[in-house]
Amino acid sequence: MTPRRGDHPAPLVAAEWARVRGPAPHGDEPRARPTALILGDPTAHLALALREAGHAVTRWHRHLTRDQRCSPWPPSGPFGEAWVRMPRSSLEAAMLLHAGAARIPDGAQLLLYGANDEGIRSAARHFPDGTTAPNPVLIKRRCRVLAAERATATAPATTPTAPSPPHPDGLDAWQILAPIDWGAGERDWTFYPGVFACGRLDAATALLIDHLPPLPTGTRVLDFGAGTGIIAAAIVERSPGTGVVLLERDAIALVAAARNVAGCTRVLGSGLAHVQGPFDLIVSNPPIHLGGAQSLATVEALIRDAPSALRPGGTIMLVAQRRLPIPALLARSFRDVRTVADGGPFRVWAARAPGR
Repeated sequence: MTPRRGDHPAPLVAAEWARVRGPAPHGDEPRARPTALILGDPTAHLALALREAGHAVTRWHRHLTRDQRCSPWPPSGPFGEAWVRMPRSSLEAAMLLHAGAARIPDGAQLLLYGANDEGIRSAARHFPDGTTAPNPVLIKRRCRVLAAERATATAPATTPTAPSPPHPDGLDAWQILAPIDWGAGERDWTFYPGVFACGRLDAATALLIDHLPPLPTGTRVLDFGAGTGIIAAAIVERSPGTGVVLLERDAIALVAAARNVAGCTRVLGSGLAHVQGPFDLIVSNPPIHLGGAQSLATVEALIRDAPSALRPGGTIMLVAQRRLPIPALLARSFRDVRTVADGGPFRVWAARAPGR
């Protein structure tokens, strides 16, 4: 796969290590490399390099992305080795490394790769008990590949009394309960590592909730990029009898939403093509980052496609940083655009589709 301009160097560095670490094993009969599991890498660079080196490769991702296995938890395997792309959340890094260690045999490698500005230099602490101390096997382009082995009886673990992995294998072992309050009283809310605004109610979502309109019974609402379901829960609580659809591309966030919001439809998807309209109201605190870089591609697609997903006279409400060109984007698809609320760095905008 030819690198594209702007490709992150970490997967490219990991792919280089996969190619140069040594030839495939030889003997009287050729033996294939073990199956490799790649966790959380949206690019194909490492997968291609591993296949070129003779591996069969399984890719898993929690986010719905083209050509990837998307589910709330990785397949059980077993696998001959596991690779983890360094995520933005340190707790998510620990979760994925535990999941990788649970899917490989004793003596197999567990590898983590990422950039210095992603925290890879201090990431050795995220490796689970029951693995050998991780070492950098390649340092290049301000990126590193760290490698450890699942401990055997003769290999020292990171702590002398550490049990062999897996630690409890499954998403439930990583559930986080944190109190949140959007104005109707504090309640425990389910989060998992790596979900948006993990453990808190973010200010932009709170601003949108404060300005949600009252909705009559039978109103059909789409919560686009629903996350753990906070906006949907506020709608259901304030306007009983509404039908809310939660659309979210993070399969783990949808598991949290299932625990947090009862009686709603949950859809794993990345765009309006994944849901069946029409809707009376679309609400969203839309994602504006792709990895660590800002990207308006998702919100642009949402606004472009929203008129065809709304009933005549239906409304879309968005909250985002006020510096973003949301009004200009809305004006491309809607005539009636207004500012609903202005709270510090965030604004809420609403646009109405033409009536009959």
